[in-house]
Amino acid sequence: GGQLADVAGREASARARNEQLARSLDSSLERLQGLRSEQLSVESQLESARAAREHALAELVSLEALQKAALTHNAGHAAEWIGASGLAGRPRVAETLEVEAGWERAVETVLGDYLEAVCVERLDELAASLAGLSSGRLALVEHPTAGPDADGSPDAASSSSAAAGTHPDSLAAKVIRGPAAVRQQLAGVLTGDSLAQALRRRATLPPGQSIIVRAGEWVGRDWVRVSRGQDQRAGLIEREHRLKGLRADCGGRESAVRGIEARLAAVRESLAEAERGRDRLQSDIQVAHREHADLLGQLEASRARSEESALRRGRLDEEEAQTAREIAAAEESLARARLELDRGLALLGELDSRRPELDGEREERRDAVAGARSRAQVAQLAARDLLIRAESCRSSESSMAVTLGRALEQRAQLLQRCGELDGELARGDAPIEEIEGRLSDLLARRLDVEGELAAARRALEEADGGLRALDEQRMSAEQRVLQAREAMEQARLAAQETRVRREALTEQFVATRLDLAEVQQGLPADADQPRWEERLAETRASLERLGQVNLAAIDELKEQAERKEYLDRQFSDLTDALATLEEAMRRIDKETRARFEETFERINAGLKEKFPRLFGGGHAYLELVGEDPLTAGIAVMARPPGKRNSTIHLLSGGEKALTAVALVFSIFELNPAPFCLLDEVDAPLDEYNIGRFCDIVRDMSSRVQFIFITHNKAALELASQLVGVTMGEPGVSRLVAVDVEEAMRLAAV
Repeated sequence: GGQLADVAGREASARARNEQLARSLDSSLERLQGLRSEQLSVESQLESARAAREHALAELVSLEALQKAALTHNAGHAAEWIGASGLAGRPRVAETLEVEAGWERAVETVLGDYLEAVCVERLDELAASLAGLSSGRLALVEHPTAGPDADGSPDAASSSSAAAGTHPDSLAAKVIRGPAAVRQQLAGVLTGDSLAQALRRRATLPPGQSIIVRAGEWVGRDWVRVSRGQDQRAGLIEREHRLKGLRADCGGRESAVRGIEARLAAVRESLAEAERGRDRLQSDIQVAHREHADLLGQLEASRARSEESALRRGRLDEEEAQTAREIAAAEESLARARLELDRGLALLGELDSRRPELDGEREERRDAVAGARSRAQVAQLAARDLLIRAESCRSSESSMAVTLGRALEQRAQLLQRCGELDGELARGDAPIEEIEGRLSDLLARRLDVEGELAAARRALEEADGGLRALDEQRMSAEQRVLQAREAMEQARLAAQETRVRREALTEQFVATRLDLAEVQQGLPADADQPRWEERLAETRASLERLGQVNLAAIDELKEQAERKEYLDRQFSDLTDALATLEEAMRRIDKETRARFEETFERINAGLKEKFPRLFGGGHAYLELVGEDPLTAGIAVMARPPGKRNSTIHLLSGGEKALTAVALVFSIFELNPAPFCLLDEVDAPLDEYNIGRFCDIVRDMSSRVQFIFITHNKAALELASQLVGVTMGEPGVSRLVAVDVEEAMRLAAV
């Protein structure tokens, strides 16, 4: 009992541990799934952040290259001097300026090439090295605080101090940050709202002052400078602002990418740790399952042993009581036995002589009992088999009863249907006689209608001739109308073009504030507008071809020359390959044309031979629509006997079907297959045409096996094998195959 309780306790502990490990595994799987979802989300964020960083870096690199090219395009040999003097890393004036939004173009217009000036600490230190500059253009600005501070922008201390005392309406007031020398140049330039206002104020300007507006239109007392379109320095300041923002943005995006990468690494590490934990839990669960199974087996064995011990103890107790009763009875009997002992001793001598005989009888009886027991076991097994067979027969009997009931119902329905059909057959003779009478009347009527139809066909042919003549007249009239419309459209387009050019010239005169009469008076006597427009177009094309000045043109020319040589070789190879391909194409076209003409003639001959057989006369042929056989279309010209149709579309449905059959059989005979499948080809044909169709199929069946689907009795009579589908019961279909020759042989017997 103590051992059983111990094993039961250990089994309960193992079961509780299994349940705890299962819950831990479920939570681990949920955490693992969450970490995988988080990993996918972080990877998506990382891809987006990297794409944004690459986009910002690409824009930053392109803008830096553009800004560098714009700041050094006038340097010439001065660029070498700047590099030799150690000033290549010093900022330019355009890089140190911060201008109020909207006034960048005005500042660029006033400063001009001064935007490319190099900011230096002290000009005195460069006096000796400036003597070594033999050629080129160079501008230097003393700006001691020009170095970038911690945030990448120039120190604003000198800029704010230099801004003190400037006129609030001067262009220098629009400069938030920049060298003092630049502010001094801008201090004498006032700002205006528009060009018209600046022109009105120019008379009041003191000497040395001027006015500039946002668009870069600069007005002095007796001069005006207007900058339209784009030049090399356009957008330098705004581009520099954009570069600073992009640098900060790239730094932020780089930090964000690093943060996301660190987060992704942490998530992956957590995911790996979670997977390792899951594997450990799964291993522990397997071990715990095995331990629990062992303990459960031990518990079951212990319980079985305990129950067996309890049963054995009960039997022992019963045997003990029985033994006690037997002892009491034995003691009582002992006295009697002692009395009998004396008599037994007397008989013992007599019984000792019979003892061997009784031992042999006992052994025989024991053998008989063992045989009876084995026969009883065999009888039990036979009885079980008979019971199983009886149950099987009972289930078969129930299913047969259900089937028999269904068959009886179907028999009753069939008997009822047979009665109905017998009644209908009894009533069917009268309608047949009536239909035969109507058929004779209809035949007479048919003869009259055929006569009327012949007259109507003659009238229809005459009407067709008149209709074709009217169609030709209509097409001629439509052609003339179309030509008139095209001429009118061309005239309208010319007028529209003239009006647009007149409006464009008017807008140009308004924009340039010139008078047409004055311009016409100032033109020379030999003025030729078309020639001038041609020269202007050539000049513009030349300028567009020239493009911007490219200092690396020599290297690019060398590179392009090498590429041209490579492309020339490639072109030569491609030309040779093209000539080879063209020769192959010519051979293929020639062979294709010959084979097409041969195939066309064979199909045309087959159509001419089969069409009269199917129609009992008439003629049909194929005609090429076009000059080149490889690109021409094919028209089927068919005219049944007794008809003068001009197009195949005027044929009836049955005539079109027979024409198609003739064409298909002609094509089929060109390269016949072992068998031919026809799916209800005879559906649109009448009884007379089906006979001709069956005749041609019968002739071809000696060379080709035909499989055709049909509902026509005449076509069915042609077949040697019939396969049909019937529905004996509602919703149950089955195939029925009939060998016609075998059926005829059996019928003859």
